[in-house]
Amino acid sequence: MSDFQVIPAIELRGGMALRYESVGMGTRANRVEPIGFVRKFVEAGAGMIHLYNLDGPFIVSQAEHSGSVLAGAERNLSVMGELAKTFDITVQVSGGVRDLESFQMVTSLGIRRAAIGSAAMQNPALVQAAVKHAADAVVIFIDVKNGRMVAQDWIKDSKATPAQVAAKVREAGVKHFIFQDVSADARGNGPSVAEAAQIGGDVIITGGVQTLDHIKAAAATEGISGVLVGKPLMQGEFSYEQALEYAKAGLAARS
Repeated sequence: MSDFQVIPAIELRGGMALRYESVGMGTRANRVEPIGFVRKFVEAGAGMIHLYNLDGPFIVSQAEHSGSVLAGAERNLSVMGELAKTFDITVQVSGGVRDLESFQMVTSLGIRRAAIGSAAMQNPALVQAAVKHAADAVVIFIDVKNGRMVAQDWIKDSKATPAQVAAKVREAGVKHFIFQDVSADARGNGPSVAEAAQIGGDVIITGGVQTLDHIKAAAATEGISGVLVGKPLMQGEFSYEQALEYAKAGLAARS
């Protein structure tokens, strides 16, 4: 399924992966050994995984932080590098990649893609520097709420559309994007596939992907190359194999 990928989105905390389970009316996060946890998805056919570095803000802040938070961030970095060496897949990470130093640190571990969030929207020079260093490793979050950018300094127009901003970012040499509708999870009616499809380039959706039908709808939409699937997959609401089947069905529906 080279035209569309279902990407497990795994959270790392203190060097451990988080697996969720339903408890009463809520959920509980259990810490599990990450290599074996990822191996299950790879053996099921995953060609890419996304790692959310929950200790990310402390990646390069050794002068400002110490103790458990810094130790957790360092363990996460170690795990990221080990995963990149262990599996012949694309490892993509986010969390704490907010300057050129942290981008270089992450990519030096053998990680193929490093996603930059709000820092990319606030600092076009950072994106340009990262592209110069390793263009194919650069992934930029396009954060949207109610059809508008959450924040951006690429176009001096507060009404600039996500597609217009993304076009400017592409001009800087960026190929890969993650489209994130920050209100999609709360709405519960699925990701904003039509809006994401207007971004251009290689676009992965996150936010609002809660059911197998959401995956199918994204796969059926031209201009979308994948979805990040987090808690529903981590909680076992459906299997990775089921997600792939729905993605194949959606991809077959593309005209």
